[in-house]
Amino acid sequence: LRRGYDLPPLMFTEDELEAVLVGMRLLRRTRDTGLQAAADSVLSKLASVLPGPLRAQLDAPPFLVSEGQVLEPQAISLAELRVAIREARKLRILYRDGGGAGSARVIRPVALEYYVEVTLICAWCELRNDYRHFRADRIEQAAVLHDSFALDRERLLSGWLALTRR
Repeated sequence: LRRGYDLPPLMFTEDELEAVLVGMRLLRRTRDTGLQAAADSVLSKLASVLPGPLRAQLDAPPFLVSEGQVLEPQAISLAELRVAIREARKLRILYRDGGGAGSARVIRPVALEYYVEVTLICAWCELRNDYRHFRADRIEQAAVLHDSFALDRERLLSGWLALTRR
């Protein structure tokens, strides 16, 4: 901000605050510890600026969000996956499908889909030369490569979004 400029105070209605709280607590279901830490940081910042009556809702909200059933990936963290997506870096993975068959692949991750039961990596698969979804918990080994697909990132993301919005 330029010198002398002040932001107006940030204030929430009770419904807006509850929406933020539910959203932050839903992040627990993803098992993405990086996003969970960010959510805790957001709630801490909110607590420091909210007036007393609204701050009390942060400590004892009148609702519960279940933990969900997503299995945490063992071979790569979701935080590393998000960085690979942001930086348009390819991944080399060893993947085991639902039938138990394993395969080695190089993928170009374009998005993550968080569901209650599973987290999916949405990617362009170089082996299949097509879009594929990989369950994060079925990746047995993973390495973020130095290879970038930055020049293709927008095209790949647009293509994937077009497929998912049919």
